[in-house]
Amino acid sequence: MNFIVFGVVAPIAYFILRFLVKRLVMNFLQNLKRNTNIKNMTKCENCEMFFSEEDIKFVEGRNICNKPECKNNV
Repeated sequence: MNFIVFGVVAPIAYFILRFLVKRLVMNFLQNLKRNTNIKNMTKCENCEMFFSEEDIKFVEGRNICNKPECKNNV
């Protein structure tokens, strides 16, 4: 009887429980990521500052921000 409980039922219960907890945590993390307003940031290669991807332009193979100083130095 101990073999059936510890050799068969316990490993199956462990993997089912592990699968359910993993799925719950993954869904929780995805919902957190989906509901936040965090923007992707990119580094300007002229002024070395980070800006959101909407404020960066790809000019001549370089990421340049929209500030006038950086636009003129291209």
